[in-house]
Parts: sequence; C-alpha cells; structure tokens
Amino acid sequence: MRGSSMNYHDIDLNLLRVFDVMMRERSVTRAAIELGRTQSAVSHSLSKLRYLLQDELFTRDGGEMRPTARAVELLSDISAALATIRASIDRHQVFNPATTRRNFRVGLTDYHAMIFIPGLIREFSRQAPGATLNVIPANGPEIGSSVYLRQVDCALTGAAIRDDPNLLKVELGQDRLFCAVWSGSKIARNAMTLETYLASSHLQISADGLAEGLADAALKQLGLRRNVVATISNYLVLPWALRGTELITHCGDAILQMLDERSEVSLVPPPLPISNVNAWLVVHRQMANDPGTKWLREVIVGIYDESQAKKRRRPIFDHRNAGSAEE
Repeated sequence: MRGSSMNYHDIDLNLLRVFDVMMRERSVTRAAIELGRTQSAVSHSLSKLRYLLQDELFTRDGGEMRPTARAVELLSDISAALATIRASIDRHQVFNPATTRRNFRVGLTDYHAMIFIPGLIREFSRQAPGATLNVIPANGPEIGSSVYLRQVDCALTGAAIRDDPNLLKVELGQDRLFCAVWSGSKIARNAMTLETYLASSHLQISADGLAEGLADAALKQLGLRRNVVATISNYLVLPWALRGTELITHCGDAILQMLDERSEVSLVPPPLPISNVNAWLVVHRQMANDPGTKWLREVIVGIYDESQAKKRRRPIFDHRNAGSAEE
C-alpha cells in the first residue's frame, strides 16, 4: 500500500458507491444487501479502495466496521460528488413514492418514536407500498453525526444539535414538559408544590442512563436538585414503572396520545418553570433537495402537525379533577 500511487482512472463510480454505503451500514453484509451484490464482491471493491486510497478505511470493532479518520475525511467530498450526480439525474426523473423501491432510514429518539411510529408506518406504507423503512434509535448529541455520516436520511430529535454548515435543522414545534405520577398516589391527589417536588423520589428517563434532563437544568439555575432514585431508558414502560409508587418523572405533553385512564398516569404542571421539549428535523444539506428525502420530510412534518392538533384538542388528564392545564 505504501508503494502504490493512486490512478484516477482506476476509480469508478461503483467503488465510490460501495464506500458511501459502507459508511452508512458499517457492515459488509448489510452493504451487499443494499447494493444488490454479493459479500465477496463488496469485499473485493473494499480491498481495491484500500489499495487505491492507501488507507484501511474500515477496521473491525466487534460486529461493526469502524471508519478510520481518513474515511471520515473522505466522506464529505465523496458523498457530495455522489449527491451532485444523483441530483443531476433526478432533475430528469420524477420521484414517485407509489412505485419507488428505495430504502429509507429515519432516526427517532425514544420519546418521538413512541408517538410517531404508528402514524409513520401507516402513512409510509400507504404512500410507498414498495419501499422499505428502517427506524433507527437516535438519542443524544450523536444524532447530528448519524445524519452527517448518512446513517439516516433524516432525524427527529429534541436534543440540542450543534450548529454545522452541513446540517439543515428545521424546528417543527415544542411540547410542554409535565410531571407524570401514578394516578393512585398521594402526590396525584394533592397540589404539586416545590416542597413536595423536592421531597419526593424521582424517576429519570434517559436513553444512556446518565444524562440529566431539562428539569435538572432548571433546578440548577435555582441552586436546587431533585432526588433521582432510579433511571430507565425509554418511555414505553412509564405506566408500569410508576404504578403503585410515589415517584415523579417528566414527559412532554405529546405523550397524551398514548395515555388514557387505564394507564393510571396523571400529568400535572411542574412547580417550577422548565424549558419546553423542542422537535427538530435534521437532514444533511446535500440531501435537502433530493426528491425522495423531501417526500419523507413532508410525511414526517404532516404526522407531527397532526400530532400537535390532537394534543391541542385534548386537555391534560388530571385525576384530581382540578381542571385542564392549557398550553
């Protein structure tokens, strides 16, 4: 490899496509499936790329192929070149979701997945019956990297994503953060005061089991902290985690769509001002005008708008019968 010299004429578009897909899939097997080629053919292309570019490009780390620093450096230029070629071709073609067989990938946080997945799958299947959809967990600051590295076509997140000229961020809306408690608890039957809030035990919902939430940031500004006694990684188990306890946790009011009286969960306003949960749709700028990506974004925006409309029509469910907490 050290003694080789790269010849521009030895690199064809298929090799660059293999590189681009490998950066997304991080697996020879999955890359071969997406490219419609055999694993041995993909491995051969990868070996040729390594020789021509004089770098390993990908190294095995457990069950995943990790890109080298050189591969990450090349990604922007190679993906930009492929995006330009794709855009030139797409200008003379009409994307039709009804006939496409394209695979789409959407990154969703656990919170948004709980709310979005039923509507997303229903609408996706209705409009694009021949396409496939992969929903990828996308939690925390690494969401931006997932979009940048083309591991997802777009991502919906409430996390703060650093400004990056390569990423297009569109704010879809906000959810108000509420306290969630078991409806049979003493806390649910009495007014939520700051004293009660601080004296109670709290359940933290965090994808990595470590990150602090918006409530912790608000408390820090007041020089206070809450007593977090347990952490769970997703919202799906919320009703069962709270049931029979005096625990307090937090969730956005969009979760109302998933709750009814049988859930035995009451949402009550917090006794201190807490920032709202933002919903950001993130896409790579190079793919912003891709017809398929634009269609997918429109589907997601439509589902989000419908979700917000349902939320506005339904008051906060409070077992204390103290009235509705309006946004």
